[in-house]
Amino acid sequence: MSGISYRLRHLTRYHYSSPALQSQNLGCLVPRSFPGQDLTEFSLSISPEPDWRMDWRDLYGNERCSFSFSSAHEQLEVLLEAKLLRSPLPELQDEVAWDEFRLPGGPLWRLEDVTAREFVHASPHLPLAKSKTWSADALFEPGRPIVELLDALTAEIHEEFSYDPDATETFTPLEEVYEKRAGVCQDFAHIAITELRRHGVPAGYVSGYLETLPPEGQEKLRGADASHAWFAVYVPGRGWHHWDPTNNCRVGSQHLISAWGRDYADVAPLKGVLIGGGEAALKVEVDVEREESPSIEAAP
Repeated sequence: MSGISYRLRHLTRYHYSSPALQSQNLGCLVPRSFPGQDLTEFSLSISPEPDWRMDWRDLYGNERCSFSFSSAHEQLEVLLEAKLLRSPLPELQDEVAWDEFRLPGGPLWRLEDVTAREFVHASPHLPLAKSKTWSADALFEPGRPIVELLDALTAEIHEEFSYDPDATETFTPLEEVYEKRAGVCQDFAHIAITELRRHGVPAGYVSGYLETLPPEGQEKLRGADASHAWFAVYVPGRGWHHWDPTNNCRVGSQHLISAWGRDYADVAPLKGVLIGGGEAALKVEVDVEREESPSIEAAP
């Protein structure tokens, strides 16, 4: 498989103000392999050594790590190191209309019956209620080609919502994001998914990273060398296709994909429950390094 080779390092460190007595943890950090991305090597190290650990794959094909501690510890460090070979994702080549595969009755669903059907329903973070302050209803014209629709939806979210890391937190309700017209990549992906699902189009949340080599004199895309998120739409017979509303572009070879699920709750990099620990100080470091450097500009 030819493509661009990347080395990825993602360090998560928690330091507790008092010893944590016990904890149960779930990680979703190891990138997945699929057409367009090959995970060639990786290590996921945990310090201190957990008392129990299990690595497994979830319903959606994401790599998971469950681990727990039953003894006191003052710090938790989880380090992912991976090597990825990335090539362009397959593109939608035909002019399939979005309403040909809207659920429940789109004719394209006669081709297959897949897990993707559940990506049209409400999920933990996305109740699918129509916002009182903004919607993309006008974009969903009957017969409109799906590629044209997704380009337009991505552009409208990018134009209507400001990127502001101080506007929201991880669990800020989506209606508040609509009202503020501001947020981060997680929020913009959730908005797109909500608007698509409300119209019967199966859409999922994608977590990953973004490395960019911008044209000379231009700023790097938001999300460079950091965790990033966008959305994907499933077209029966044609698979998943990805768009990035934060940067108003289709997902390209410079997007490195970790996992996908119904919303952020399905693919949070690390979450868990803790007994003791007091206040926790969190530090996250992400490095994306290109091993081969062909001339590739930022995605259009």
